Amino acid sequence: MGIDALLVVGLTFGMLILLVLEKATLDALGLGLLVTLIASGKILELLVPGFNAETQLIGAEEALSFLANPAVVMIAALYVVGEGLARTGALEFLARGMMRATGPRPRRMILFIGLVAGLMSAFLNNTGVVVTFIPVIVGIAQKTGIPASRLMMPLAFSCGLGGMVTLVGTSTNLLVSGVASEEFAAAPIGMFEMAPIGLAALGLGVLFLALFTKKLLPKRHSLAAMMESTGMREYVTELEIRENSPLVGRTYAEAFQDAGADLLFFVRNEEMVWPPYKDQIIRHGDVVMLRGTVENVAGLQDDLGLKLFTHTRFDPKSMQFFELAVSPHSSMIGRKVKDLHLMRDYGCAAVAVLRDGYHIRERASDLVLHPGDLVLVCGDDRAQSLIRARSDFFLLAGQHQWIVLRSLGRRALFIAAGLMAAFTTCSVTGNGDLLPYAAVTGAMAMVVGGCLRARRAYRSIDWPILLFLVGTLALGRALDNSGAAAFLANNLVGQLLDFGPIVVLSGLVILCSLLSALIFNAAVAVLLTPIAIRAAETVANFEGLTGTEGDLLARGFLLAVAFGCSICFSTPVGHQVNLMVYGPGGYRFQDYLRLGLPLSILIAAFVSFLLCRQYL
Repeated sequence: MGIDALLVVGLTFGMLILLVLEKATLDALGLGLLVTLIASGKILELLVPGFNAETQLIGAEEALSFLANPAVVMIAALYVVGEGLARTGALEFLARGMMRATGPRPRRMILFIGLVAGLMSAFLNNTGVVVTFIPVIVGIAQKTGIPASRLMMPLAFSCGLGGMVTLVGTSTNLLVSGVASEEFAAAPIGMFEMAPIGLAALGLGVLFLALFTKKLLPKRHSLAAMMESTGMREYVTELEIRENSPLVGRTYAEAFQDAGADLLFFVRNEEMVWPPYKDQIIRHGDVVMLRGTVENVAGLQDDLGLKLFTHTRFDPKSMQFFELAVSPHSSMIGRKVKDLHLMRDYGCAAVAVLRDGYHIRERASDLVLHPGDLVLVCGDDRAQSLIRARSDFFLLAGQHQWIVLRSLGRRALFIAAGLMAAFTTCSVTGNGDLLPYAAVTGAMAMVVGGCLRARRAYRSIDWPILLFLVGTLALGRALDNSGAAAFLANNLVGQLLDFGPIVVLSGLVILCSLLSALIFNAAVAVLLTPIAIRAAETVANFEGLTGTEGDLLARGFLLAVAFGCSICFSTPVGHQVNLMVYGPGGYRFQDYLRLGLPLSILIAAFVSFLLCRQYL
């Protein structure tokens, strides 16, 4: 490899490390890749005689052109279409109708959830599908007594399986198709080209989930469900001792015995003091962590001179509890709870946080939020509507009450159905280049039809993901231009060639699945597509395949990347829908290994078998 290829490989591994360690945001990574590739090309042109950045790495104009890449445009437009369906209640109506048909039978419910959510995800943004189902499942779990942990993860996994059915099922399919057609002049993936294998994988996966979820997943409840199960509605909160508090001067051992709230620990001079307490005297400025009912803690603020860490007094008569799941790409990630300004921006106060199935046993105000955390807040009706209008949190309760423009649900469904028909027509007639225009037309129809406002349409697009995709697309082009893709493909294939193309293709599916379980699967799709195409060329030359046989082999390798990148069930970071149910389901990391790892192995083996049978 030359210096340009070494540079690109170094950038690739650097990006992967940053993703695994979560040391940079997605948009920062995307823009950083663009700037680094462009600047490196200019520097190499100055330092290396005869070096041409446009042919050996990537030019500035070519790198910036990825901002208008058809796959990126389609993904953005589909975000808007999905938001239009969510805002009008179209998806919520379908989800609740499906739930009523299942009854309180866990296996039947998982089958219905899996098949319906999976088929919906085949045509709609799976993030929107999961957001729609989560509050419905929370309500069903509270009414039937079925643990939310037995339903949330099957929901997320089913949406991932559904993404393998059609071209628009997930962004990775669009990216694989876009890279193949834009950079290698290959035919784009057809709208239903993946359907035969995808539908079979969806059916097998949902059946597995229905049969083994109860055996492999523990029985856990969300924070709200745990509170609803007790008549006391207890929660943990942080309160500060005011100067005029009658508690000042008393001992901690006896001060809270008759207060109706349990003292977990207190903090003095940034040092936490745990029970048993001896003769510690309460001082002004001490911070106590109490567990008690709403009424008791609210009364303590006035009767005993205490104040909430948010410096805001809440009234239980006009405010209620609801849960917020931290979005995987929320701007709140990495910030302390005391710096969130929830009261200022939303009119609600943070009360407790749930992570890995447990209450956080530390100062609530100093807790740094992670993706998937569940925050219990207290606020009024207006606070809930404000939260629904933003994308930093997912509101897990009362979603159906805050859907606006419900009368336009049929119109939104009609627009979505028309868009799917347009996608199918373009694909069947060989006009795949028209798919981005159809997607943009569908997004515009949602706005013009009144299903959502233009400002809301803009906010519904996940811009950090799009900027990251632009950067990875540029990196993928640089991988091919520099010869790094061919080098990596030859070395990858060289180790498996003696075992035949079946082993090579299966190895590619497994590699994509493993990488997608650790980092953002869209990045894996963009980076491995050029490598897969070069690997197919190497295998074809080794096996002496030409013409139709060679083209069929290349197609199988291309679809191996598309399918493999959707098989990311063994970790919560593999796909954002996995992370979205992390908090609401009360899961821990090992729960994904228990259920997701055997599911990943089963689907990877099944998909590899069908791909080999059809394309080799």
